[in-house]
Amino acid sequence: MQTTMYMLTETSPYLLGLVIRTEGGNCIVIDGGRPEDMPLLKEYIGGRPVAAWFLTHPHVDHISGLVHEMEKNGGADFDIRRVICHFPDYDEWISHADEAPDKAYFLEELNEMLPAFNRIKHLFGDRLHTAEQGETFSIDELSFEILYTTHAGLYSNPMNDASMVFKITTPRTSVLILGDLGPEGGDVLFFESRDKLKADIVQMAHHGHMNVDFSVYAAIRPRACLWNAPRWVYDEPDVPSYLADREKLVRMKRIRMYGSALTREWMDILGVKEHYVSCEGTQTILL
Repeated sequence: MQTTMYMLTETSPYLLGLVIRTEGGNCIVIDGGRPEDMPLLKEYIGGRPVAAWFLTHPHVDHISGLVHEMEKNGGADFDIRRVICHFPDYDEWISHADEAPDKAYFLEELNEMLPAFNRIKHLFGDRLHTAEQGETFSIDELSFEILYTTHAGLYSNPMNDASMVFKITTPRTSVLILGDLGPEGGDVLFFESRDKLKADIVQMAHHGHMNVDFSVYAAIRPRACLWNAPRWVYDEPDVPSYLADREKLVRMKRIRMYGSALTREWMDILGVKEHYVSCEGTQTILL
């Protein structure tokens, strides 16, 4: 069987749930979503060992499903061999709360899922691996390279800009996972790793809106895009109503926030023809 990626359709809003079945009979999981997404995820894993479960960042729509499974029965419904992530250190980050442009928002973000994950992470034991930028490793026919992890000082869009970015390469193609990276995190990624960003397929950062700048996508030069997006996000205008208060965004230092229409224009400029969208059903992509 050729390496196959499944982008799961939305059981819950904004789901990023990717399952890769390897030629060696293993699975790779990326995020997975909320508790209500776990039955569909389990269906596509199909009893295979989860050689690695990647967690991009601690937001409820990305990791609460796995946290729930660990709280329920220690993850017994999944054969998890390794969990890979690089989350902010809670104590270190909360000590910098006064440096955030919007302290209340910063604290809300920090407390959304990170404490819950910290309460269950001991259940993974030595299966939990903190990935470091520049690290490489292989699983079956897949090669992985970590291109970006948490950077201190990015406090205006804290958890999204803490997204772990990594490239997956098979003998035939490459996929870049951007998580929910925003404009400032994207700037750092471009500065530090622009020569490594080229990939055939890109998972659109932050559902395709309020995301990395055009320069990042131009460096990637993808032929296909993975949109983990509900219909309203995929079809939204350049400046939706919730981004119309520019004074508020200036105060929060989040001024480079735009709707997905702009991102779709960028993809047109780059000549991308293939778009896989989660709201249109579970997507199957041969790697």
